[in-house]
Amino acid sequence: MLPDDLSLFKSGGIKPPQLVKHLPPGFSVVQNQETLLQGKLRDTFDGCCRRAGVVLLQQQNRVSWINLKSGRMEEQAVSGDWSFAGELKGGPVGFQCLELSGLRAFSDLEALEVLAVEWAVTDELEKTVVRFRSIHLRRGPKQASWIFLQPLRGYDDDALRVFQALEKYGFRRGGTDYFPLIGLDAPLYEAKPPMDLRAASPAIETAGRIIENCIVTARRNEPGILDDIDTEFLHDYRVCLRRARSVLSLFRGVYAAGFCDAAKQQLADVMKQTNRLRDLDVYLLDRHAYYDMVPESQFGGLDIMFGIFEAERDEALEGVRAAITQPDYERGMDNLLANFQTLEKKNHGPAAQDPTGVFAKRLILKRYGKIASIAAVIDAATPENEVHELRIQCKKLRYLMEFFMPLFPAGRIKPMIRSLKGLQDVLGRFNDYCVQRAALASFAQTHPMRGRKGLQVAESVGALVATLFQLQKKARGDVEADLKLFVNRKTSAAFRVLFSTE
Repeated sequence: MLPDDLSLFKSGGIKPPQLVKHLPPGFSVVQNQETLLQGKLRDTFDGCCRRAGVVLLQQQNRVSWINLKSGRMEEQAVSGDWSFAGELKGGPVGFQCLELSGLRAFSDLEALEVLAVEWAVTDELEKTVVRFRSIHLRRGPKQASWIFLQPLRGYDDDALRVFQALEKYGFRRGGTDYFPLIGLDAPLYEAKPPMDLRAASPAIETAGRIIENCIVTARRNEPGILDDIDTEFLHDYRVCLRRARSVLSLFRGVYAAGFCDAAKQQLADVMKQTNRLRDLDVYLLDRHAYYDMVPESQFGGLDIMFGIFEAERDEALEGVRAAITQPDYERGMDNLLANFQTLEKKNHGPAAQDPTGVFAKRLILKRYGKIASIAAVIDAATPENEVHELRIQCKKLRYLMEFFMPLFPAGRIKPMIRSLKGLQDVLGRFNDYCVQRAALASFAQTHPMRGRKGLQVAESVGALVATLFQLQKKARGDVEADLKLFVNRKTSAAFRVLFSTE
């Protein structure tokens, strides 16, 4: 019986005479049309194409999309340079790129040749019984090939024989990570690198490994920040440092108080230098959403406001560049990392030697209890600051569950994290609307303008604030609804069963 997935791959190319040796007597392989593409392999910093089994090839005036899972190929004409999917302005390749990543920049990596060949397999009567497409990636002397079988109606048995012959020839199932096959030794960037934790390890050892992981990952983003390749470099940098700081806050008693406070302050000072740049990035990324919130007659005020944001972003970027290229910054980050890699006994706290497994369960269950207590009094009249406190507690719980996820069965903890993330999303939207309302309401005060410009900005910002207030009210209702999905008897029981230390 034919398998559902009729794709195969192998290192090297295809030599028809060698393939024929594995086919039934009288069968032949006929090469039909072939297409050769030459250009630069492109991908994002986090390898979105590579992860999806896609080859994105930039040629002189066109860009091609080759899917190594299905054999599907798309092509689109381009004029001029492009970095982001949105700059392709639709089209078959632009649409596919946008599906993978709307925020990350696509950059040239390596020169690459892609050869696509259409083949037919004929039987002893010279009748075509199977067709297949082969896609070959060539990088210098390195080559890898993928085959996609196309059975013809009524010839399933022959298709199975061809499939088996290809396996005997050296083709294997699966395998869409083409980088190692063509000699590209590049580890995939992971914003949250997986860790192999052990329940019996001392809590201080686990905490140190997590913090080291966060700092090292954050620093991998520094070149992208300096070159201003895309906004996700700064975003990931901040998330990693925030996660490192959260370990110091959440792992109570693991570190001595003085050491813990000093490390937290150092991380806070580093992140503070990037606050304004990130705020401006968020405003500029949401530009189209803001224009959608007001009538066209008020676009003029938004044009002025976003023009100011763009100028301020240039200045904020220069400030961040100056900060992270300072020798003091380099020394400080190196010393911080070294402190966690070789922690002195004097910096150990009373819980330093607690077994990680027991420690993790205790922290997670306690944090869920805090969320349940806050949730019990949340209603339509609850002040905004209490809703924000709920958001903070949910963020802390998610950090803990993600940190310790390797210690628990994936089938049980992952659904809990997904449910928590759903609640976080609505809490995040509610918080964003609150923060944006306050920031935009003060924009006219922090950027005073006279005359017609001042009037235009005031009208546009006023309309935005009113719309954000309505969105905030809706998000508030969503919070109450989603809260019931996460804080209930069933979920509470699941937490007790999985994280109980008794």
